[in-house]
Amino acid sequence: MLTIKGTDLSTKENLLRSGLSQFLLVGYEKANLRKICKDAGVTTGAFYKYFTDKEELFSELVKPLANNIEKIYHSYEEEGFDEYNLSIPISKETIKKVLDLKRKGSIQTVKYLFSMRDIFELLVFQSYGTKYENFLDLLIEVEDKNQRQILDMIHGEQKSSEMITDESIHLIDHAYYNALSHAVTHAESERDLEKNVQIIADFFNEGWKKIRGI
Repeated sequence: MLTIKGTDLSTKENLLRSGLSQFLLVGYEKANLRKICKDAGVTTGAFYKYFTDKEELFSELVKPLANNIEKIYHSYEEEGFDEYNLSIPISKETIKKVLDLKRKGSIQTVKYLFSMRDIFELLVFQSYGTKYENFLDLLIEVEDKNQRQILDMIHGEQKSSEMITDESIHLIDHAYYNALSHAVTHAESERDLEKNVQIIADFFNEGWKKIRGI
């Protein structure tokens, strides 16, 4: 992620590494540009040869991961919707299959995030004051809409709305994504992470099975 193409590679890499360290330590808003430059061994004047401001430095660190998370999420969601669209009326077997796909997808995704743990922590927990500060919330909003659409497909709009409110869906989704995020940042090893995520995914899947009609 920090491999830079072009000239003066070490200077830009040092700024990125110093920025990463400071952002992880105190968050974007409290990170001091002079401190970042000092730790990178460059002047603030040299900094502006590579970045327009502190936020551009932050963005260069997190943007690739943010883009990949969105692509991975939409890929798994499309796969789930394809399964539902192929089974109308939707059977209990299809519901179980899609939830199992989501479980497997969650495990594979968090393994990838664990390999990028420092950048993931910046993106989700240390981005206040940047355009990424609501990244996880925006992803959860998409998940909320998808959950409602799936329930409407299974039960019909009227019954679906009577079964569970949009607020309840949001609270469940928020709890799920928050649990996964903390699992990534607190795991001591990939094995530890996978074990925790399996428990989290199974716990939430059992609840969604009941709501979806299994």
